[in-house]
Amino acid sequence: MLPTAHIASALLFNRVTGLDRGMSPAVMGALVPDAIDKTLAWVIQAVPAARHIAHTPLAAVLLSTGASAVLGRRWATAFGAAYLVHLVGDLWHDGHVPWLMPFKNYDVRGEPWRVELSADTLLLEAAGAATIALLAGRADDTAKATPLLP
Repeated sequence: MLPTAHIASALLFNRVTGLDRGMSPAVMGALVPDAIDKTLAWVIQAVPAARHIAHTPLAAVLLSTGASAVLGRRWATAFGAAYLVHLVGDLWHDGHVPWLMPFKNYDVRGEPWRVELSADTLLLEAAGAATIALLAGRADDTAKATPLLP
């Protein structure tokens, strides 16, 4: 999945479950796994694959716990849910998430940076953009009542 679909699925999940109506925890949770792992793999070249330690439930729990201490429990819960939605989206889209890393060894190989422009990817990203636009308009209505940070 590309970022648009990750953000849209996280926003939609958090909206449907009532976790949070603000956009920031969902957007952050949707982007953090890739921001960490892709930077470590493609920029720093410190890990062998673009889905590594940040693409695990353990990372979601640790980062959500840290966010809870800084930003509050409600924000961190919405962030953690969005983070896990990202992992499920990656699993659904092309089937590989190292769920049990570092407790289980995975055969991970380096993945070159590439953007997949297949018809299903473009359709998924277009649906994601429409969802973000729809939910962003509704978030503007509640932004005055719900601060982004506690």
